[in-house]
Amino acid sequence: MARTHVDVTAEIFRSTTSIAHLAQFAFDGEDSEKMTVEYAMSLIERNWSFEIDHAKTQIECGVGVRVAFKDGSVLRVGAWAD
Repeated sequence: MARTHVDVTAEIFRSTTSIAHLAQFAFDGEDSEKMTVEYAMSLIERNWSFEIDHAKTQIECGVGVRVAFKDGSVLRVGAWAD
């Protein structure tokens, strides 16, 4: 699985499972060494585009992708710039 990290410190519903936790499964079976930022975003947008907070989502230079969701949770994905 690709390297992912879920941050729920700003999650507004205080549930044990956030959108970021669920979106993490988009990366099952993916190789972190071959993960590019473009591919990471395409995997997230394929199934979760309606839940992404685009204003807070960004590419973190040298680290990967930070995807913010409307519930306040954040999914960080380790990815390379291509």
